[in-house]
Amino acid sequence: MSAAASQRFVVSVMSRDRVGIVRDITRALAQWQGNVEQVSQTVVMNYFTFILIAAFPKAHTVTAVRELLQQAGTPGELEIGVKEFHDEKPVVAQADKFILTTIGGDKPGIVHQLASFCANKGINITDLYGATTRDGQFLVVSEVDVPRNLDLTQIQLDLEALGQSIGIAANLQHENIFRATNEIAAPGGLP
Repeated sequence: MSAAASQRFVVSVMSRDRVGIVRDITRALAQWQGNVEQVSQTVVMNYFTFILIAAFPKAHTVTAVRELLQQAGTPGELEIGVKEFHDEKPVVAQADKFILTTIGGDKPGIVHQLASFCANKGINITDLYGATTRDGQFLVVSEVDVPRNLDLTQIQLDLEALGQSIGIAANLQHENIFRATNEIAAPGGLP
């Protein structure tokens, strides 16, 4: 955030999907010179979700920012959440990023079992994607912060045991290994 910015907000938006929601939200922010510092957006089964950190050069209230953003949609279209942003220490201070991938038959409780496994080990889930594949398998890809003081061999063994007990295959890889084995590079080293 620039030195001139005086206030930051966490903003979440949820709505039935339509073309132009990102344009409309960012246009509203631009009216007050709002700068998007970080953003994540996805559509889940035709529902649009958006979370961002916005910095403003002038002070505003949570209510004023919410009202500004409500104008980006038709009446009642957008569910807007706004909170003041506060810089804090990372949830897991001494951690490395890993990618946790699982696949198995779709049934209730898979995400809960994986989330419980992580929480019970002190592993923080920082990004999560899950969907049912065309052949009925449930795929989960998570980015997680694994505390450096944990025994990775034991985590892998415990994860394998969890997978066997709920009928899924689970894999935990350091993010550098995951990226090296899963990224597609342009031919000839193009950027």
